[in-house]
Amino acid sequence: MIRTIGAFLWRDLHIEMSYNLSFLLQILGIFPSVLMFYFLSGLFGNTFLNPLKAYGGSYFPFVLIGVAVQNYFTSALSSFAAGMREAQLSGTLEAVLSTPVFLPTFLFGSALYAFVFNSIKIGIYLTVGCLIAGIVFDMGSILEVLLVIALSIAAFSSMGVFSASFIILFKKGDPLNWAFSVLSWLLGGVFYPVSVLPDWLQTVSLFIPITHSLEILRVLLLGHGTLASVTSHILVLCIWASVGLPVSYFCFLYALKRARITGSLGHY
Repeated sequence: MIRTIGAFLWRDLHIEMSYNLSFLLQILGIFPSVLMFYFLSGLFGNTFLNPLKAYGGSYFPFVLIGVAVQNYFTSALSSFAAGMREAQLSGTLEAVLSTPVFLPTFLFGSALYAFVFNSIKIGIYLTVGCLIAGIVFDMGSILEVLLVIALSIAAFSSMGVFSASFIILFKKGDPLNWAFSVLSWLLGGVFYPVSVLPDWLQTVSLFIPITHSLEILRVLLLGHGTLASVTSHILVLCIWASVGLPVSYFCFLYALKRARITGSLGHY
């Protein structure tokens, strides 16, 4: 299985590297994005000082972590569906599924490159932010941070597999991807603390996994907190990962079954 997943990663890496200019532009695009938020943070001054007090009181590191985690969320949400859509368009989906390849291996192997590439981008994001603004993250909890990132990817992926199921059945116009993306940007606390939302929207935000990922990572990296202080948020991510992934996988199996019955598996 590891060899098969490695083959998927190598395939996608080879494809991306064959478009050198596109790959380079994706990396270069990080720098103006970071600079934009750095200059934007100067506009706010102390406006958000009280809501940001738990995260060190500064807006730039707060939003930097938000944008970095949002990249992971977007990858998890879109890469599974994009992998299925690309396989449909290239005519390889039926061929691959007719081989003895383990279905979860195919599903997660198709999305692996996106996670690896975004891990590199996030590293660059945070490094550039530190160099520009002299941000000092609390690296004493780096192992806890890596654990939370892995748990977050699992939680985010459950929604991505749901989205891939929709693509298998309906090909284009995925409302799940759109809804999850809008809710995460609007209510997940990417650009502003969830505490500034009305009470009823704060309640809604508790059902979005990125809300909990951001809270944990900001407390650990900026607020000098511990895992014990964010136990409830970790529990929610565990529920999303342990319940959401199996449920979304069975939905994906159902979508494949329906597509085979209707003869539309290879249609695009």
